[in-house]
Amino acid sequence: MNTRIIAIIIAVLITIPAWSRTDQFSDVQDADQKLEEYARLTASQKLYLHMNKSNYLAGETIWFNAYLVNSVTHQPVTASTNIYAELINSRGVLMEKRVMLAENGVAEGDISLPMALPDGNYYLRAYTDWMKNFPEEFFYEKYLYIENSQYEDMIPRLEVRSNRRFNRSLNRMAGDLDIAFFPEGGELVQGITNRIAFKAVDALGRGLDVEGVVTDDAGNDIARFSTLHSGMGSFDLQPEPGVSYSASVVHNGSRPQSFDLPPVISSGVGLRVDREGTDILLNIYSARSPDGRAHSGNFEIIGHTRGRVFYKGTVSMKDGMAEAVIPENLFESGITHFTVFSGNREPVAERLVYIDRDDSFTIIPNVVKAEHEGQQYLGLQIGIADREGNPVEGTFSMSVLTGDFLPPGSSENILTHYLLSSDLDGFIEKPQEYFDPEKDMETELDHIMMTHGWRRFDWKSVLSGEMPEFTHTPSSTLYVEGRVTDPAKDEPVNNFEVEMKVIDHNDSYTTRTDGRGNFVFDGLDYPDSYRVEISSRRLPGDYPPKIELSTGQVSGFDYVPNMFTKEQQITSRGRDWRRVSDAGRSPYALTPDRTRSPQSYGVPDQTIYIDRDKVTQRTVYDVLVERGQGVQIVGNQIMFRGPSSINLSSEPMFMLDGVQTSKDNVLGYSPREIERIELFRGTSAAVFGVRGGSGVIIAYSRQAGDRGFQDSKEYMLVGYHTPREFYSDYLSALPSAASGSDHARTIHWEPDLLDGDEEDNTVFFPYSQDIRSMKIVIEGVGRDGGIAAGEFTLEMR
Repeated sequence: MNTRIIAIIIAVLITIPAWSRTDQFSDVQDADQKLEEYARLTASQKLYLHMNKSNYLAGETIWFNAYLVNSVTHQPVTASTNIYAELINSRGVLMEKRVMLAENGVAEGDISLPMALPDGNYYLRAYTDWMKNFPEEFFYEKYLYIENSQYEDMIPRLEVRSNRRFNRSLNRMAGDLDIAFFPEGGELVQGITNRIAFKAVDALGRGLDVEGVVTDDAGNDIARFSTLHSGMGSFDLQPEPGVSYSASVVHNGSRPQSFDLPPVISSGVGLRVDREGTDILLNIYSARSPDGRAHSGNFEIIGHTRGRVFYKGTVSMKDGMAEAVIPENLFESGITHFTVFSGNREPVAERLVYIDRDDSFTIIPNVVKAEHEGQQYLGLQIGIADREGNPVEGTFSMSVLTGDFLPPGSSENILTHYLLSSDLDGFIEKPQEYFDPEKDMETELDHIMMTHGWRRFDWKSVLSGEMPEFTHTPSSTLYVEGRVTDPAKDEPVNNFEVEMKVIDHNDSYTTRTDGRGNFVFDGLDYPDSYRVEISSRRLPGDYPPKIELSTGQVSGFDYVPNMFTKEQQITSRGRDWRRVSDAGRSPYALTPDRTRSPQSYGVPDQTIYIDRDKVTQRTVYDVLVERGQGVQIVGNQIMFRGPSSINLSSEPMFMLDGVQTSKDNVLGYSPREIERIELFRGTSAAVFGVRGGSGVIIAYSRQAGDRGFQDSKEYMLVGYHTPREFYSDYLSALPSAASGSDHARTIHWEPDLLDGDEEDNTVFFPYSQDIRSMKIVIEGVGRDGGIAAGEFTLEMR
């Protein structure tokens, strides 16, 4: 057997010591000190999931390692903390959820995809409790398509129609052209030569090849441009005072479309950044005043990488120009953010620059062959060393694929995520291209810097000392949250005792609500899933409170089609279609949520709770007249709607404690003897059949010892995930791989490739002579904070 290594790409960050948080913003004046204080106090995090592959089939397993680091230092978060991973479909429905406890910034996880999982687009996101203090755009996210050809035999009719509409909308979006222009430094300043970057995309964010002509408002051609890479490019323009500019843009021979350039400002500062060897040249230009005089004065420049300031300097502007020469070796690898401040400390121009320190680790693979009980095995002995040849300790995971896998460099990895995309707005197409040592992508990467904004913070918040509101604290245990309200007053109940029983473990907990009626049970530790019963005593008026539990359901999520979205493949029902009652339904929609009461007729349209100590009405009739919603009094009749055309009577059915009785028997009761009244009308009364055609009114009497209604609900909650041992059904996967299937198969997944303690780090996995090539991907984080990502291909001969 001959083994050929096609490509190896590996890189690492040099990190700095982590900061600790304090509780207040220090009284500092300088912008650089404020920035570092802001970064220290927010202590934001970055999270990445190394998954075994990019696309999946129903019935397969998503294997992953979660890597959590400090967003500034890129060092692992050493404190134990919860990580949440959620798989959401394109309709915003939560389909799978995992809760993992990360130790030293690493957690193992897996999601088994059910055989009945709907075919379609999915969104996988992961976050921590601390990350919920910041916008959700900082969560880790991955868009993927999960295939399930068998779903056509169970897909609901409404979902077929929804898929067709989805595809029509997707096709329309793919045909839309949009282009944005980004003057270097932030503003299009008159009288100086501005470098303008642009990005042309469709409505899905995919880059488009375009050509364009810039004209002034008199119709004169001023400049021409065309895309260089992924819809991006740049050109120079020297705007004239009082002139507006537009661009006529053509894509693939289409009809020209007109787009306005940003407005020209009459006074301001322009910034131009160039490279000269290992130096960064910052040229600052000032627009001339109307009388032709150039501005002068001092400007301060601050350069930081992810919030840590590495450069601070002052330049003096003479004749409207100033220059700063800054060695790039002052900065760490990643995105460096330069900001120019005026004399009154106002930010007037800024620019992102990518710094590549060429900090690389070396992957040393040694391939061996073995055989055991007739099965052939391939052994990979992996070593990771720094440039001095010293072994690197850390946590790394490895995926081994066969079949028609994506070629190396096709998708995001941990390196491109931490150094590039996690700090920028928008999506980046094929980010690994910009890190390929065999490609000269410096100009293309600089266009990324000019067209994707920095999203970690804005200077206004930093300089003003405005901090995010920290409503979530890091958690290393499970917790259950909820809220208690008084249903009669629609107000929160303060300092109220709530009890929780963990049914399967025979544990009980009590807690009390705060001033807003919120309660929490924390310090919990249960595996996988667990059932709880939430209950409470009655309110002073001898009626139960309303208890709502935060079960972690997805709310307010809208799936936005993007460059990773594919057309829904199932747009019609299959030949063997049959009705499956729960097809496509989220397992979380089936979570038990039962209310125990003497009778169960579903959810009433209104429940009137009666406070025995404060009730002022003399009869149940009076209560219904004053508090019943939709109740009408016609003569001596109580009705929910007008007289029917059948019997000129629309009085509802009356029941007492679940037994049908006469109207007078219910209405004559003293309210002090009634606990609550439930009103059913319309479709809610269908459970009562013909008898409930005009609605139903049920009164429940008080019973000694409060044995009537108990506010007690059961929930099925998600506990800590127990990682499974990887098992590849290798023999069943071979025919698909051998027959040229276009689906990649996972031969092996190793979540803990190196632990730094073992001398022999050889991983064995079975293989067959039918396999012609394997793709091996290794990602992880060093114990000292270094980040490594590498992939290579083995060709079998």
